[in-house]
Order: sequence, then structure tokens, then C-alpha cells
Amino acid sequence: MNHFEIPQLKTCRHAIRFWTGIFLACLTGLVCAQSPWPDKPVRIIVPTAAGSGSDLIARTLAQRLSEIWKQSVVVENKAGASGIIGVDAVVKAAPDGFTLLMSSASPLVINPVIFRKLPHDPLKQLAPVSHVGIAPAAFLVNSTTPVTNLKELVALAKAQPKKLSYGSFGQGSGAHLAIEAFNQGAGIDMIHVPYKGTGPAVSDLIAGQITLTLADLATAQSQIKAGKLRAIAINGPARSPLLPDVATFTEQAYPAMEGTYARFGLLAPVGTPQAILNKVSADTITALNDPSVSDRFTSLGYTLTGSTPDKLRNWLKEDAERWGKVIQAIGGIVLD
Repeated sequence: MNHFEIPQLKTCRHAIRFWTGIFLACLTGLVCAQSPWPDKPVRIIVPTAAGSGSDLIARTLAQRLSEIWKQSVVVENKAGASGIIGVDAVVKAAPDGFTLLMSSASPLVINPVIFRKLPHDPLKQLAPVSHVGIAPAAFLVNSTTPVTNLKELVALAKAQPKKLSYGSFGQGSGAHLAIEAFNQGAGIDMIHVPYKGTGPAVSDLIAGQITLTLADLATAQSQIKAGKLRAIAINGPARSPLLPDVATFTEQAYPAMEGTYARFGLLAPVGTPQAILNKVSADTITALNDPSVSDRFTSLGYTLTGSTPDKLRNWLKEDAERWGKVIQAIGGIVLD
């Protein structure tokens, strides 16, 4: 080797070491900047009060996700205004995946149709994450009412037009619209009596003040066992193990009620990175498949099922179209 080449060789080696150091420093910084999500507590907002269906699911899911993520998952109730307050809080949150919404479909697909003005557009400003489950309900009559199935109920309603009444937990509620869907499909007209919750409606049904109502399966089961009420149909896609002898509306030739059960989903602010949405979706599916989670809710009449973001988006779109047609058929509902 020529002695004139040595300094050049040394310079080359120094250059290699220098740029290698720069590369490793950049790589280390990149790795640090992309630490696994979530690296801080995650918040799940529920737009209903503690003890509601959304709340029970959210708390059970939060516990399982915190185990999967090795990070705290906190449930925060922001009830009021038919879910508007809680939904709005998520819409306005940072789109980083650290604020999620657990809600039934009603505030997302019914509120935009019945409220004169909303501070948000839920289907445009929220990103679907995962379907979570459904909660079918039972069509209940007083045990002294002389009907045991839908055919007999429809015959009674047609024989006594505008004499039968039904209770719901409020104007524009899922129960109100579901029973109106049945009325439309059956060609009957029953009087709507709105209540502030399912409890008061069931109490008046037991007392004979109204003819029927639609209530969750756990409530239905307890009242049926007590001999106070009779279930004549359920609005689920299949019979429930809680009430195996009660046929669905579709089985009884009234498919207008198909899909009117409560649907629950997990959503995030629009703009949340797709990688985070996919991760939360996959981990939610894992959590819901845990027997300790699914078995608990089966005993309450729920069916928990996770999904991809796209599947939830499609289901919400179908729900919005279904409820929109029902509301239009009854002449519309306008709430302030």
C-alpha cells in the first residue's frame, strides 16, 4: 500500500463512523418517538348513566382491555340530553385514540333525525371502531290480557282500533320507534304513552294502565317468572336462551321488527389514526371472546360480538336508514 493512501483511508473510516453514528441516533429517536400505543390511560365515555346497558358493557370491556394493554382504561359517564352530551365530548376530543365512545346506536342514528339542532353530526364526526353487541327486547303484555302471540294481539287491536296502548321510555326512543315499526307492518294503530324510563312503563303495565311495552330480557324474565307479565315475542335475530319458548317477530311473520333491537358500538373521534382504530378493534374482539365477559352478558340477554371498523360502519348505516323510514312513516318527530 502506498503511504499516500493511508490518510485517505483514515478519512474514509472516520466518515463511515460519523454517518453510522448519525444513522443509529436517528433510528433510536424514531423508535422512542413511536412507543407502543397506548402509553397512557385510555378514557371510554358513556353517554348514559351508571347501570345502563352501555355502562355495564363499557366497564367490563375496560377491565379486560386494561389487562391486554397493561394500561389503565377509565370509564366516564356523561349522561343527559338523550346522549348528546356524551357524544359531543368524544366528537371534540383529540383524535389520538385516548378517548373512545361506548354507546347504543340511538344517539348516533336516531338523534340526527328527530332533533331540530345538534352540535355535531355523529356519523361524520366519529370513526367506527368495533361493533360490541346487541340487546334484544321482549314484547310484554299483562298476564290478564287475552293474547298469547302476535296474531292474537293484532286481531285484538283491529277489533278495538285506538283502544290498546303501549308504553316506551320516551318520545323517539328505541322502544317507541320499534313498536311503531310493528304497528306499520301489522296495519294497526295503538296509543303511545311515553315514560321516563322502562321501570315506570313496566310498573304501569303490571297495574293494567297500558296494554303492552317492550323491555329488556332480564326484566322480562323476572316479571314473567313472577307471573305478572307474559312475553309474546322478542325482537332479536333468534330466540333467546333466557326465553327459549318465546318466538321472534320474524318467526311470527312480522319481519318489520327485524333489526330493532339495541345495538352497541365503540367509536373514536374522526381523524384517529387507522392503525390505532384497527388495534382497538382487534383487541376488543379478543376481549369480547373471553368467556368471562361473554357468559356474564348472555345471562342478561345480551349477545356480544366484535367487528372490524367497516362492519360497524355498515350496520350503523343500515340502522340509520331503517329508523329514518319509521320516523318518516309516522309523520316525523321534532325535538328541541
